[in-house]
Order: sequence, then C-alpha cells, then structure tokens
Amino acid sequence: MHQSPPALSTVGLVTHRTYTIRRSTLLAGLAWLALSTACSGAAGWYILSRDDLAARMISRETTRQYAYEDRIAALRADIDRYASRALLDQDGVESRVDELATRQAELESRQSLVAALTDTLQSNGLLPAAKLPLRTRVIKAGEPVRASGVTSFAPIMPGKPTPAPEAPPLRGAEAGSAEGWQSGQAPAEPPAKRVEAALSRLDQAMAGTEDAQIAALKDMDESLVVTQKRLRSALAETGLDAERLAAANIAGGMGGPLVPVKLDASDGPFAATLAALQPRAASVMRLQAVIGQLPVARPMAGDHDFTSNFGYRTDPFTRGLAMHTGVDFRAETGSSIMATAPGKVVVAEYNGGYGNMVEVEHANGLTTRYAHMSAISVSVGQIVKTGTVVGRVGSTGRSTGPHLHYETRINDEPVDPTRFLRAGGKLLASSL
Repeated sequence: MHQSPPALSTVGLVTHRTYTIRRSTLLAGLAWLALSTACSGAAGWYILSRDDLAARMISRETTRQYAYEDRIAALRADIDRYASRALLDQDGVESRVDELATRQAELESRQSLVAALTDTLQSNGLLPAAKLPLRTRVIKAGEPVRASGVTSFAPIMPGKPTPAPEAPPLRGAEAGSAEGWQSGQAPAEPPAKRVEAALSRLDQAMAGTEDAQIAALKDMDESLVVTQKRLRSALAETGLDAERLAAANIAGGMGGPLVPVKLDASDGPFAATLAALQPRAASVMRLQAVIGQLPVARPMAGDHDFTSNFGYRTDPFTRGLAMHTGVDFRAETGSSIMATAPGKVVVAEYNGGYGNMVEVEHANGLTTRYAHMSAISVSVGQIVKTGTVVGRVGSTGRSTGPHLHYETRINDEPVDPTRFLRAGGKLLASSL
C-alpha cells in the first residue's frame, strides 16, 4: 500500500507571504499617492494658468470693444457734423441763389433803362448803333445748381430745407485700413465747394455785367457832353436864346401820365451815373429839336458863291446905297432850290421885285424867302421838310441875272441868313 509523504509545516510560510503583500501594497499606494499628487498639482497649475489667460483675453476683448464703440461714436459724430454742415451749406447756397436772383432782377431792370435810353438816343441820331452788354443768366430758385457738370448735394427747392436722413451704415472703417476714409478727415472735393465755386463765378459775371452797364452809361454821357457843346456852339452862331427856344419847343404839345423813375445817387455808381445822364440827355434832345426847326441847311446843294451879302450895298439898278435884306447865291438857271427847315408854305406866287417867290413859315417866328425863281414847285398850305424842293433858280422880278435871293426873317424882321448857315456848317463839319 502506498504510503503518503510526511506533512510539512506552513506556519512560517504564511507569515512570510503576508509580510510580502503588505509591502507591495504599501509601495503601490505610495506610488499612486505620488502620481495623484502630481496630477492634482499639474491640474491646479493648468487651471490657474488658464484662468489668467482667460482674464487677459477678456480684458483684451473688452478693450477692443470699448475702442470700437468709441470709434463708432466718433464716426457717428462725424456723420452728424457733416449732415449739419450739409444743411448749413444748403441754407447758404439757397441764400446765395436768392441774392443772385435779386441781383439779376435788378440788373434786368437796369438793362431795360439802359436799352430804353440807348434806343431813344439812337433814334434821335445822338448815338451810333451798338450792341448792349450781354445779360448774365442766373439760376432760378427751382433749378438745381450745377458745378462742373455735377448736381449739388441737394436741389435748391422753393420750400424750407428738410432734415438729413438717418446715418447710413459705415463702410471702410475697419481697423488697420490705411486707404479707407478716416474719421476727422473731410472729403477731397465736396459738392458744396463746387457749387460755391460756380456761384462765385456767376457772381463775378454779374459784377462784370454791372460794370459794363455803368461803362455804357458813361460812354453815353461823354458822347452827350460833346454833342451838347457842339449844339450850343451852333446855336450861339445864330444869336438866338437857346433856353427860350427850348422852352418854347417843349410847350409845343407834350403830355401823358407821370411815371417817375426813382433814382438816388447814393444807391451806387449806376444810379449816380444815370441821375447825371438823364438831364443831360433831355437837354441835348431839346437843343437838337430846336436846331431841327431852325433854317440852318443850305438852300442849294453844293458850294455856291455869294454875289451879294446881307446889309447895306450899292443897288445894282440905282447905284445908290440900299438895304439888302438877304443874300444872293450864284447858280445856273433851273437849279433846285430846297427848303432850309421844316415848315408850312404861306406864299407861293409872283411878288413884285421878288419875282416868283416862295415863303415858308417855320417855328419860333422864323420865316424864309426864296425869290427870283424860274418855277415854283409848291403850293400855299403845303407842309415841307428840310430839303424839299420848293422851286428852280431863275431871274424873275428885279434881277440882273439868274441867281437865288434867300432871306431869313424873325417876326417878319430880316436878319442875316449867314448866321444860320454858319451854324449849319459847324454842325455838318462836326458830324463828319
């Protein structure tokens, strides 16, 4: 029978194994504890570091937000400022346009006065035909102002200006944009400046037109001064009272409603020049009207010698001293004899020693006689003008040969005709 081996004692083994397990466990626990502590420290350090980074990031974003908000506020302030400036510029432009429109109306009124005065002087032969200054065109209140072909920022409306619209979205305001529009910087060439430049040019053009009108008036005045001296000098040759004749000529028939032109020399150079010009123009036209009624023209065309002067002479028939009441012109038979001033024929017949005679009654008590004619070309009561043929040269009546006997009378008293002929010669010479 098989015998089992003897049993071994296990007391010592058990004690030894228990000691080994406890030591490994302790080491494992210590290792785990060290690892846990290291992980906890690393985690704490990470968490603390992350919170500081987050705080810095939050602070930076907050600073950026505040800066952006400040920039937005500045941009809005710029927009409001430019909108207000645009409204002010619009009000300024409207005021300028209203001012220019007022000046245009004044210039047109002045132009009508200059044109009326020019037409009057030209129709009376006191001024040559000439062009008037061009009229500047002014933009009307309802018309948009244009500068260099660009319509202004707002049309000029007849009503009140309207508020600017809400601020538009911002563009080109990103941080770091070097070429975009920057706050605090004005646009390169705003429309308001272009409009202002256009209005300034228009203002200068209107000022030039005003200067041209004043220059035209001064030219008229200078021309009238020369004409006035010439007419007075011619009247002085006749020996007549120019003022009395002018007053008598005015009394001949004028009238109409009184529509005075209010002129104040203190209103400016235009009013001062026109105020001085008007009475001079009226005086010259009165003198011209007076001279136009005087027998200052020559009774025959061309130059004809005097064969006998006015005054005392030796009578060709009696050879005694006699009074010659006219002047004799040497002329060929049949030569045309013309009226020396406008008037009415009062005698057209054979009249003794005068032979065939025509007598013309003129203004201011003046009459002229044309005698020794071979033929009479007018009839009694006929109205004649200066240069109207009244007859032909002959030798009828008390005459030694063909010639024209020409007389000038004032209130039926004979006066020297050469006084009037010299005045006509001065006027003719000065007009050449």
